[in-house]
Amino acid sequence: MESGSPLRPGSGAVLVTGGTSGIGLAVATNLVTQGRPVVVLGRDTGRAQAARSALTTGAGGAGVLAAAVDTTDPDGLSAVVAEAESMWGAVDGLVTAAGRLARGTLVDLPLQEFRSAWETNVLGTWLALRAVAPGMVARGYGRIVTVGSVLGSTGAPARGGYAATKGAVAALTRSIALELASSGVTVNCVAPGPVGTPMNEGDAAGDDAAQKAFTAAIPVGRWGTPAEVAHAIVPLLAAESGYTTGSVVMVDGGYTAR
Repeated sequence: MESGSPLRPGSGAVLVTGGTSGIGLAVATNLVTQGRPVVVLGRDTGRAQAARSALTTGAGGAGVLAAAVDTTDPDGLSAVVAEAESMWGAVDGLVTAAGRLARGTLVDLPLQEFRSAWETNVLGTWLALRAVAPGMVARGYGRIVTVGSVLGSTGAPARGGYAATKGAVAALTRSIALELASSGVTVNCVAPGPVGTPMNEGDAAGDDAAQKAFTAAIPVGRWGTPAEVAHAIVPLLAAESGYTTGSVVMVDGGYTAR
């Protein structure tokens, strides 16, 4: 893009962490069908390139950049943001869908698993915000959506470590939304209930009784799909969503309305 050419708000790239599978890939798929350029990040090079190939096939002319970057690596995040800005002029959207589970009771959860979940879910979200926020503020426009969880509000047995990280994501979202409120940058959190992603399906394997009990507690009677969560996230990335900031939106089949 030529230097000095003004960007229409909402025409820059959207960076999606955890964009190679699950909710992140569903968000990226939704965006490219609308013609929005997207940047998908994942930890694995092969999965990143597979996601790029799949997204490019259905992109309808939208640009797709995929990279193997760990969200806890600030230099890697800065480099991919700079690359996206050189391609499309701006990164004016961010979705932090990268996540890691931490399953176990207070005494049984391995310390390293809790640390890994905290680093990915909280530190990774914080670093992703830091990577894009300065450019958004300088341009006077940006849309950020973090991905939390209903467990950040409700908790659950043997999910304390994970719930703690997602509660922190919601608190971080509200605080940064207030910091950036006057700059034209909005920050919101979408908090899914049980969703059929590769991460959750792997966690559920071999625990049929617990999963049936969990499903029975969902008023709509089933788990959600990544596409249904993406349908809640993508409107918050639109220019027209400028009056919504600091919100935590539950997408949970009525779970938290009980």
